[in-house]
Amino acid sequence: MSKPLRIIVDHREPEKLKKRLIKLGMEVEEQQLDIADYIVSDQVACERKTGTDLITSLMDNRLFEQIDRLIETYEQPFLLLEDLSSAFERTEWKKRKKHVYGALTYIFLRRQVPVIPTCQMSETAIALNRIASWVQEDHDDPIIARKSPKARSLRDNQLFFLQGLHNTGLKKAKILIDKFESPIEVLNAILDSNVIYTKTGNPKGVEGTFKNLEGFGPKYLLKNQELLRLSDKNSQ
Repeated sequence: MSKPLRIIVDHREPEKLKKRLIKLGMEVEEQQLDIADYIVSDQVACERKTGTDLITSLMDNRLFEQIDRLIETYEQPFLLLEDLSSAFERTEWKKRKKHVYGALTYIFLRRQVPVIPTCQMSETAIALNRIASWVQEDHDDPIIARKSPKARSLRDNQLFFLQGLHNTGLKKAKILIDKFESPIEVLNAILDSNVIYTKTGNPKGVEGTFKNLEGFGPKYLLKNQELLRLSDKNSQ
């Protein structure tokens, strides 16, 4: 007989959801979790947000901090987003949908954290059950509730800062910090480099400190020069 699927659940999560997981045959262990709401292995864990929770955590700046702590602690973090439509029940947020989708896009593209949508709590339980099935069946990985990681190093903070540049993920940020040694030197190099154009006005290359840096072409340089030079006042 196969072992039941297991999951560690933060004690503050809804009782109704815990009961649904048990009804699906899962072994539920409640803990006061430092990181994440649900843990399905030593590598896989998630934050669960309803649409309303998402708005609240955006307004008080908790969302990205929670995502970063997940990334620092688990190799495969994900965000479970339940009933996104509830985010727009308040009139003021109906007009700010681009901010909500912008935040979710940032989490997915820049922080590389998958976002799994569900319509209601029963679907959330099913999603967690299926994820646990994929992770635990035919494997014997432990389920570990980890504590908050140590404070990020200076290099970690520098890499995080550079990922705010246009089209700059962790890989590119590491290339930049290894070559230029500090974020201020990266920014100076972007501003001091120039794009070379053809006679017809099309960008064809780069001159300056970015000249021989593979993967950082004219488009990258132009977009980030615009980002660093253009104020909100001038862009209106």
